[in-house]
Amino acid sequence: MKEITLNKLKKFWDISAYSFADMLGGGVGQVISLYYLSFLLYVAGLTPIMAGIVTGIGKIWDGIIDPFIGVIVDKTNHKFGKSKFWMLISVIPIFIFYFMLWYSFGITNLNTKFIYYIFAYILWTTAFSLAIIPYESLLPRMVSGYDERTSYSSVRMVFSGVSCVVSTYLYELLVPVTQENPLSANFTSNFAILGVVLGLFFAVPVLITALGSKEKKCDISDNKLSVKFIFAQYKEVFRSKTYKKYFALGLSGTFVGSAISASMVLFIYLTYGNIQNYFLGFSLVFLIVNIKGAIEILFFLPNVYLMKKKNKHRPYLIDIPLIMVACIIILFINNSTPIWILFIAVSFLGAGVSCLGFVPMTLLPDLSDVDELIHGKRREGVNAGLTTLGKQIVSGLAITVYGFVLEGFGLDTSIASPEAATQSSILAIKIMYCIIPIFFGIIMILISISYPLNKNTHDTIKKLISKKKSGEDYLTTIEEKNICEKLTGLKYEELWVSKKS
Repeated sequence: MKEITLNKLKKFWDISAYSFADMLGGGVGQVISLYYLSFLLYVAGLTPIMAGIVTGIGKIWDGIIDPFIGVIVDKTNHKFGKSKFWMLISVIPIFIFYFMLWYSFGITNLNTKFIYYIFAYILWTTAFSLAIIPYESLLPRMVSGYDERTSYSSVRMVFSGVSCVVSTYLYELLVPVTQENPLSANFTSNFAILGVVLGLFFAVPVLITALGSKEKKCDISDNKLSVKFIFAQYKEVFRSKTYKKYFALGLSGTFVGSAISASMVLFIYLTYGNIQNYFLGFSLVFLIVNIKGAIEILFFLPNVYLMKKKNKHRPYLIDIPLIMVACIIILFINNSTPIWILFIAVSFLGAGVSCLGFVPMTLLPDLSDVDELIHGKRREGVNAGLTTLGKQIVSGLAITVYGFVLEGFGLDTSIASPEAATQSSILAIKIMYCIIPIFFGIIMILISISYPLNKNTHDTIKKLISKKKSGEDYLTTIEEKNICEKLTGLKYEELWVSKKS
């Protein structure tokens, strides 16, 4: 009995230690996506085009370096492990460069400040990638079971959700925006404190995961690292039909998530203003953001149920329509609309967006098995790097275009309040907040209907890989061959698993 209890405690710690690092991914994503554009516009004083370019260049740079980091992670040979070594390296840069995002050290010239924030964002995304790419490649190096990976990912999302709520609360506590004191340069010192507090809040969990999780040792590639070798790796990964569908789902989901996150706070500021002490001492922005976040976390439970009963991509078919309902409601909201209608819309939105981060993150570890089926190689870092490349570039382009749209529609950046809002600027925000998510949501539904990887097909390819590695003679059935061809989009005879040893 004592041994069973110890095993359960050990399992609990293993899952928790792994999950801590997503407090970085969840919390940073929450704060930066919701508040950073507003900070650049109203506190740093950049024009909408400048603000869009800062975020866009940083994210595109992030996308460019991610594939290189992914390959480097796969080729790393260190006693800490391939993934954990780089996570450990990233801890101090995460703290320093996150602080730099929110503080410009007294720079007053607009153009100089613009250049400073570009470099600050580039440095930050580099530090972030040094942590998150190894982290995304860590789970398949820890556990191999289809359902076991789902359990780890589910707990990881709870840590991510908690981080979202806590980081939002810290933001609202340290930057107390009110209708009487709208967001402006007056909050410069508040954002400096925010950078220190949240920098620590995001860096420490990465350290816990790097020191507390266990990573299996993997083979090291003999190939020399070069640009040609890196591109050859990604060309091979992209041969997989399943990966192409996953990649398309990820890009579409990034459009949806980026559009919603970048627009939400601006929409509230310019439609209702940030009503302080709206309910039980909480501001309107805090309530709306955390109603969305709380429902997003709660909706993980039915999503996990769907994943285990059906397949890991099934939540798309349930959640995306909820996003569309929310977007349709928001399209018709104006400053005379009762706030409770916005609460309803945001509730639908929270339920819907719960799949955008959770599902791709849960699907990713299994892609390495499909890659191994084709090429006989384990490349978790390559898979993670290629995935974030597309997502970051798409996110960067989306925010850059958004900056141009806001300026073109005449957004007034003097103060963040309804008094400064024009109908055209509200329209620009609604295009981003509502129209783009509906369009790309439809694309996601269509792709997810035909996504081929599920528990049965995954078990089949894991069995074939195991037989191949053991050198055991095995006569593949027609059904197994069909599964392999459906997953890869290639003839069975072209796959590594079909070759004679």
